[in-house]
This record gives sequence, structure tokens and C-alpha cells, in this order.
Amino acid sequence: MTEPMHVDLNGKTALVTGGGTGIGRAISQGLARCGCAVTVNFSKSDAEANETVEEITKAGGRAIAMQADITDEGQVEGLIAGTCEAFGGLDILVANAGGPTKLAPTGELSREDWDTGLDLNCKGVFYCVKHATPRFGKEFGRVIVTSSISARSGGGPGGLTYAASKGAVNNMIRSWAKEYGPRDITVNAIAPGVIWTRLHQNMTSPQERQNLVQRIPLGDVGEAEDCVGATLLLASNEGRYITGQTIEINGGMQMP
Repeated sequence: MTEPMHVDLNGKTALVTGGGTGIGRAISQGLARCGCAVTVNFSKSDAEANETVEEITKAGGRAIAMQADITDEGQVEGLIAGTCEAFGGLDILVANAGGPTKLAPTGELSREDWDTGLDLNCKGVFYCVKHATPRFGKEFGRVIVTSSISARSGGGPGGLTYAASKGAVNNMIRSWAKEYGPRDITVNAIAPGVIWTRLHQNMTSPQERQNLVQRIPLGDVGEAEDCVGATLLLASNEGRYITGQTIEINGGMQMP
């Protein structure tokens, strides 16, 4: 059996938004495995977040679960303050919370639909970066944002709001990389393709899955754990000279 990737994150603290389920859960566990203390943020999935924390602590790691709606700036401030109070500081932000928006033709999208999608996938990331970066130390800081293959592909039919918001995230990454580089803070994104989380498990039929697989050169969908290695690299000293980048994790489904 292949040993999991390991980087040295001993003494570091990470906040993972949406850290109790899917990709966020796998990333939380990966960071903890490498010695990082982790705050597992959740909005509604309290049972899953607490289960993630329990698994981390049973394996000898350090983690806490904290509830916050990242589209609410006050709650984000409280989340970051609570993390620093629990672990003595903050070094790594994984802005993973976000998700699909209403699928509909443009003519059927309401202003509320549009605002909700951008709030979840853009405004929440903005609040997290705004309030996390002042807490980073003078010689180390890492921001890793979950983008999507849709940021470049335009998404599927009816996915305008999601694709637009993830495209905006990719440009926010580039801008922040320039802004925070002089402070030794790197800012990057990972862009998953078809990752077999509960969203696809609940919404993608076997035939639709097969159709997707046929478009993937590696011949299968991805798992949440496939997003961990790139995140660990970007979070570590080994990734210190990578910034302003979006790393595609899609099995070759779409290439730069």
C-alpha cells in the first residue's frame, strides 16, 4: 500500500472552511496527519465536522470544530479569532467552503439566485482572506482556495453563476498573490474536476457518470483524497515559491 504524502507542518495551525465534508474533510485530515492543528469549520454539517475532528484526534492530531457562516463577515471574524485563541495563532487558510448554485438558463435566474451564488463562492472567500491574513506571522503564510474546473470551462448547462463566481476566484488569487507576496504569504487555488463527493453521489446518475468518465484521460472520476497532495505542497515550505497559481486536479479532463 502506498504511503500517504507527508510534509512538515509541525507547529502550524490551519483553518479549513467547509472542513467536515468531502474535499474539505480530506484536506483537514491530511493537514493534521502532517502535524498541523486544524479548525474544521462548518455551517450546517455539524455531525460530519465533529466526526472529522474525532477521527483526527483518535489518530493523535489536534483539531476543533467551529460553526460559522462565511458569508457573514462578523462570523468570519469570530471564527478566525476563535482559531487563534484555541491554537495560539494562524498560519494556513484553506478557503474551501462554497458550492453549486441554482442551475437555470440565464432568463430564469433571479437577482437573488445570482447574489446567493456569488456570496457563497466569492464574498465568503474575500472575508476569510481579509481577516485571516493579518493574523499570519511575519515569515510564513499560506492561502489555498478551492476553485473549480468550471472557472475555465464555463461549467455545464445552466451553471452560469457557479462558473462566473469560480472564474472570479481565480483572478482574486492572482491579485492577492501580488498584494501579499511582499509579506511572504503565498496565495494559490486548486481546481477540482469531477470529484466523487456526496454532491455527485446524490445527483449524478450511473449513465451520467459513465459519460463523464469517457471525457477523462485517466479513465475515472476523482476522490476527495486526490485533492490533498496539491494542498499539502502549497501549504508547506516546499511550496514557498509557488504563488498566484491554480492547480488543475481533473484527471486530464481539461488541460491548460
